[in-house]
Amino acid sequence: MTLDTLVFSMNKEWEEQLKLNPWLAFVPEFAKDSNGQEFMRGKGRTVVYKIVEENDKGEQKYKCATCDSDIKGATVAHPIWDGPFPMSGSGQCHYEQVPYCPKCEQIPSSSGTPIEVGQKVR
Repeated sequence: MTLDTLVFSMNKEWEEQLKLNPWLAFVPEFAKDSNGQEFMRGKGRTVVYKIVEENDKGEQKYKCATCDSDIKGATVAHPIWDGPFPMSGSGQCHYEQVPYCPKCEQIPSSSGTPIEVGQKVR
């Protein structure tokens, strides 16, 4: 089995999340090989993570399928533009944890896509 033969797809839950939150920096796609090993990658990304452990709460641990490094997480801050004018807001942010392989990928940018809320005065 090679990683090239895996067929990745997004589950229904994540399809809905992406519709509601198009600003998300990481949206997972999943695949399973013929031995039952589960894999994940970010939509539009090429680096694949293998799921190596899952606890009772559904929390998973990952390793890079290419180099076997532990997958780390970076915090991406999405500014909330909830003010009356374009690009204005209260200074609040929504924080998202984005996985990455420290050997195969760059650390994700901490600056996320803004979340626009409400009507704006134009």
